[in-house]
Amino acid sequence: MERRHPEHYLDLLLGARAGRLTRRQVLTRGLRLGLSTPAILSLLAACGQQEEGGAAPAPTSAPAAGQTPAPGATATGERRLSDNRDFVVAFSGGVPDLDPQSAYDNQASALFLACYEMLIALKGESTFEYEPMLAREWSQNDDLTEFTFKLAPNAKFHDGTPCDAEAVKASFVRFRRMERGPYNVISRFVDNPEEQIEVVDATTLVFKMTKPEPLFLAAMASEYGPLVVSPAAMEQHKTADDPYAHEWFAQNIVGTGPYKAVEILPQERFVFERFADYHSEPPFFDRIIARVVVEDATRRQLMESGEVHGCAYINPEDLLVMRDNPALQVVEYDTTEVDWIRMNYAKLNAKARQGFAYAWPYQEVIEQVLRGYGKPINGPIADTVIGYDPSIPTYTTDLEKAKQLLTEAGIREGDTFTYMFATGDATDSAMAQLFQANLAQIGITLELQQVDRAALLELAYGDSPPEERPHFMSAGWWPDYNDSWNQMYPNFHSDSVGSKGSNAMFYQNAEFDRLMDQLQVAESEEEIRELTGQIVKILTWDDPAAIFYAQIKKATVLQADIRGFTPNGIYINSFPFWHMWREAT
Repeated sequence: MERRHPEHYLDLLLGARAGRLTRRQVLTRGLRLGLSTPAILSLLAACGQQEEGGAAPAPTSAPAAGQTPAPGATATGERRLSDNRDFVVAFSGGVPDLDPQSAYDNQASALFLACYEMLIALKGESTFEYEPMLAREWSQNDDLTEFTFKLAPNAKFHDGTPCDAEAVKASFVRFRRMERGPYNVISRFVDNPEEQIEVVDATTLVFKMTKPEPLFLAAMASEYGPLVVSPAAMEQHKTADDPYAHEWFAQNIVGTGPYKAVEILPQERFVFERFADYHSEPPFFDRIIARVVVEDATRRQLMESGEVHGCAYINPEDLLVMRDNPALQVVEYDTTEVDWIRMNYAKLNAKARQGFAYAWPYQEVIEQVLRGYGKPINGPIADTVIGYDPSIPTYTTDLEKAKQLLTEAGIREGDTFTYMFATGDATDSAMAQLFQANLAQIGITLELQQVDRAALLELAYGDSPPEERPHFMSAGWWPDYNDSWNQMYPNFHSDSVGSKGSNAMFYQNAEFDRLMDQLQVAESEEEIRELTGQIVKILTWDDPAAIFYAQIKKATVLQADIRGFTPNGIYINSFPFWHMWREAT
C-alpha cells in the first residue's frame, strides 16, 4: 500500500504562495517529499519567492515537460534508490520499558513506531487528519458514539499468530485493565472494554461509547498506548502475579509493525529487520538500528561523520552550526511541547514553590540555552492546543520576590535543595547551572545530581515515595492528541501518581482534580476553554505544580540523502520509518 499523498505537495504549494514558508523551508520540505531541485525552484518562481542566502541543495534529474514526477523520481519515472538500506538513528539514553501500553517515554514511542502499530496514524504534518496503519478503513456514526475499524485481512504478529479483530480487542482490554502509564488515552473513552468493544467478524470491530466522543479518533492515533500487542505472547508469558505479562513485554517486542526486533540491548542499541510477513507494502530500509549515545557532542560527531543518519536529540547550540552543513538536513518545526521543572509537592509548600518559580532564569534560558528553539509560556498548555488562555500572566525572574516568598515558606539562607537531570544532557545541565547561580544570589544552595537517563525514568515513572525523590526534576510534555485535558491529566492529577501516569512529584490539589474531572467530559469548546483557564491558574499561581518556562520548537537532523521524512507537532522526535527512504547520490 503506497502511503505518500499528493495533498502534501498542495500544502507545500499553498504554504509557499501564502508566504508562510521561507525559501529555505520550501527547499527542505520539497526534498523530503522527493521533489527534484529544479521542480522546487520552479515552484518558488511561480509563487514569487525571492532568493535567499545560501546554496541550494545539489540537483537531481528534472521532470519531463508537462509531467509531474513521483516522489524522488527521475524524468523517466524511476526513483533513484540507494543500495544502502540501513538507517541508523541516535537516541540520547536507554529505553528501560519496552511495553508500549506501559512506557510513557518519548524515546520508547519513537522506537515503537518501527515495530508496533496503532489502528490509525496522524497523516503527514497534520494533527487532525489520519492515514491507515493496522486498520485499512474506519468510520463513525452521526452522533460519534460508534467507531468501526476494518483491519488488514492478512495482518500477523511477529510471533506468527494472526492479528484479527479478537486479538485487537484482547490487546485493548489489556491496555485498559493493566492501568499503566498512558492508559488514560483509552480510559477516557472506554471504561468497560469487554462490553464496549464488539467483534463483528475476523477483520471488523466496533468501539461503542456512552456519549458523543469527537476526540476518539485522535486518541486512537496517539503513539502513546493504543499500540497493538500479541495476546498469544501475553498468554504464554503471564504469571499469577503478572497477569498481563508486563515484565516480559518490558524486555521483549511482539507487534505487527514493518520491523521485527532481532537485538535488544536497552542501554546500548536496538536492531530491527524488515518483517517478512508485514501486511502492507514493505518499507525501503532493510534494517533500523537505534544507538544509545548519551553525550550531546558524540551525537553531533556521528551525524557529521555520516555514521548516524538521523537524530532528534541535538542541542540548540549545535543545531545553529549544523544548519550550514550541506551534508545534513536540519528539519525545524513547531510543536505542542511545553517544558517545565517539576517541583516536589511533598517537600515544598505552596509559598516555597511560588518563590522558586520567581527564581528561575527565564530569559537566560530562552536566549542563552534554547537559542531560539523556545518561547515564553504561561503554563503547561501550548498556544496551539485547545484551551490555551493568553490572559493568564507569565512569570518573570524576580529574585527579591523569590527571597521574600522563600523566607515566608520557612526556608533559611544556607538551606540545600536537589535538582536531578540525565547525564549527558547539556541543555538541562546549562539550565540547572543558571538556576543554581540565581539561588546562590539569595543564599540558597542547589545541589545538581546527574544520573543515567534510564535511572531517571525509573524514578519518575516508578512507585517510590516523594520523600525519596529530589526537590526538582526536569520535564517536557506534549498532549497525546490535541486536547488540554490530555496534556494535564497524566502529569498533575492525583490519580496519575507513580506508575499510573507521569505525576512524578505527587502533585495533589482537590480543586484541580474536581475541575479536571469536569474538563474530561466537557462537550463544547467554550466549556473547555473556561475550565482550562481556571485549571492553569491553579497550576501556575495558586498552588504551583512546576516552573513552566518554554514552549518548544524542535529540529530533527538527517543526512542529506534521506527522503520521506515529515515532522509532526504531536509525534515529536519520532520517525515515520514506513515512509522514509534514501536517494542514490
